[in-house]
Amino acid sequence: MDPVTHAASGAVAMLALPGRPATRWAVPLAALVAASPDLDILFASGPLQFLLLHRGITHSLAALPVMGLILAVCSWPLWRAATPARWSFARVWLLACALVLLHIWLDVVTTYGTMIFLPFSHERVRLNGIFIIDLLLTLPLLWAVWRWRTKRALMLLALAWIFVYPALGVGLNAWHTAQTEARLAAEHRLVSRVTVLPDALAPFFWRVLFEEENAKGKNVREQGLNALGQARTPERACTAVPNALAADLSRQSVTCETFLQFAVLPVIAPLRREEWPQDPAQHAREFLIHDLRFGSNLEFVQKLMAMRPHADIPFQLMVEVELGQGDSPDLRPKNAPQAAGSGARLLRERLRFSDSGRDSRWGTPRPPRPPSFWPWLVGLR
Repeated sequence: MDPVTHAASGAVAMLALPGRPATRWAVPLAALVAASPDLDILFASGPLQFLLLHRGITHSLAALPVMGLILAVCSWPLWRAATPARWSFARVWLLACALVLLHIWLDVVTTYGTMIFLPFSHERVRLNGIFIIDLLLTLPLLWAVWRWRTKRALMLLALAWIFVYPALGVGLNAWHTAQTEARLAAEHRLVSRVTVLPDALAPFFWRVLFEEENAKGKNVREQGLNALGQARTPERACTAVPNALAADLSRQSVTCETFLQFAVLPVIAPLRREEWPQDPAQHAREFLIHDLRFGSNLEFVQKLMAMRPHADIPFQLMVEVELGQGDSPDLRPKNAPQAAGSGARLLRERLRFSDSGRDSRWGTPRPPRPPSFWPWLVGLR
């Protein structure tokens, strides 16, 4: 979720509480505390660190008490002795924990994925209930802070909206998923891993991604849905990353392993010539791997997204590989050896996030290794 919505949720929560400390810092501090877990991006020096840190340990349920303690100390105006109607430190700590939990809720209901079970699991939880920027959620919160700040009953309604609206999206997602699975089954299609995503202006528009078997392997298909879960756009097909290739890449590179765990139904395509390394290997192939999660099927949204600086696919993994005989014919190099059983060999890799400008540049892969305690704790491997 975007920082504005996080900050607004904290302000709404503070204004909805009775007997808050009589200081002008109360509402701004609540807004800052609610947005603070996203400060994890300040510690990410490169794209791999961004994947491992963002929505990581600062969004973890296990780290919640520690996060609350740090934020409570930083919220000194709420518990200092000179503040009229001041709260006890314990009460401020409970508030900070609640606001961090509110932040985690708003992130979990989006499509990005949040590692709430660190350090015990790196699983990314995504409930796919609302789009990453949702005006139907954000604008009522901003209106409440601006016009209803002195009306506690209305502020309580705004606070309830933070939970009711995303929960409605999660419920609609489950309904659309069941409908789509039934429709595809009735069409006798070999489909797996159906994922319904909110489009911009959800709950009125949705997207579905699913894998489908064909004569050449697997495709990832995308289609727009309306508010009733009915198809509203033609299907678009992309080549799915073959399971064997994904396993080979993950085994040889911590970057590939992390990216493929992050991606939802990753797809693969030949890399544009201008993106190749300066000295491409003679018998290798260059590919772009990404997923379709962060797009839209709405034409006006596509035009808006194309206007952003450095507009491109947001999260990109580029690889230079020598493919073996066991890989898909469409991905195999033209002069591949005919020996059966040879696997893909990763020569170079590059991770680029177009929106943030993070780019690892081309480099040799670093194989995964067992993490030490501190990287294991925060999610770095």
